[in-house]
Amino acid sequence: MSVRFPSLDASLCTHCGACEVACVESRYGLTGLLPDDDVVLERRRLAVRVVADVPTLNVCVHCPDSPCIAVCPHHALLRFPDGRVELVEDRCTGCGQCISACPYRAIRRVTSLSIAVKCDGCRTQAGGAACAPACPTGALTMTEA
Repeated sequence: MSVRFPSLDASLCTHCGACEVACVESRYGLTGLLPDDDVVLERRRLAVRVVADVPTLNVCVHCPDSPCIAVCPHHALLRFPDGRVELVEDRCTGCGQCISACPYRAIRRVTSLSIAVKCDGCRTQAGGAACAPACPTGALTMTEA
């Protein structure tokens, strides 16, 4: 079995935020959100940032050494036999140690929920990943590794 995660073609990305909106709407059952809405900025599980005028995707790539797992004192981050790294939100206390350890800036704190979140490829969502289909330019696709 392979691990699925979003991948970005920066040459096609317009940094419109549609992927981040789709992520939050799908996960939390919301509709009509805009990219700069506070709930999107706080609860998105992937983030597109512009670094030196180039769109960059901050998303979990399931590192083989997974520094986030090593530092989590609550065992909220787990590696599964297929290689995927998942955050068990029920175990998370929002301490932030995994956020500091992640070299890809893929884990975010959701202050209103007092937990950390990260992209899980929408494994638990009916219909799969919401971000890639929402991308109007095809810049975001799902990658299998």
